[in-house]
Amino acid sequence: MKGEGCFIRARKPEEIAQRRDSILAATARLLAQQAPDQLSLNAIAREARLAKSNVYRYFESREAIYLALLMQDLDGWVEDVKAALAPLAGSNQPATVAAVLATATVARPRLCQLVSLLGNVLERNLSEQAVLAFKQESLQRGLAVLSALQAALPAVGTVRLQDFMAYFLAQVGGLWPVCHPAPLVEKVLQRPELSLMRRDFADSLTDSLQLMLAGLLAEAG
Repeated sequence: MKGEGCFIRARKPEEIAQRRDSILAATARLLAQQAPDQLSLNAIAREARLAKSNVYRYFESREAIYLALLMQDLDGWVEDVKAALAPLAGSNQPATVAAVLATATVARPRLCQLVSLLGNVLERNLSEQAVLAFKQESLQRGLAVLSALQAALPAVGTVRLQDFMAYFLAQVGGLWPVCHPAPLVEKVLQRPELSLMRRDFADSLTDSLQLMLAGLLAEAG
């Protein structure tokens, strides 16, 4: 493999960060063409122009690389959501808040795809330390969004908004594969009699979030 013979181990923090970024960039390029569960660590190493053994110096597994990409996407999503919700402070407008969340989410298809694979792909083949770090980082981001939701929907209350955050994650993870089926399934669903089974991700996510938030607001009285 070109580049393997002259591999120089990164030692300085900035060199390590640069090498990790190059592996993440290589993985991102491949994910634009292949599904995460079909992509091998060998392919990632080839794309990054590294030996597989050298990739392990920076990530403990393929799944750890995916989680790092997910966190990158999540960081951008959190910042977009916070900025869009800020003008809605105190408004108690569930439809508008739902639209903000859906718009930011739909704009990041890779994030949606990775979230849909969290339980059965991404959170496997990891050390306990890696899982703990991911959960802690995810919680930190989630709390930032929760704070923005509390400001925009003060009437709903903190506990129910915490519940909503869990439901929201489940909606994204569940709707993504339903709205993006395998090619053969997509072909079959084009039959007129199956039109009710075709779902648009953006519309479905927006509708479901609006229903949940409106229900929580009504429940709060």
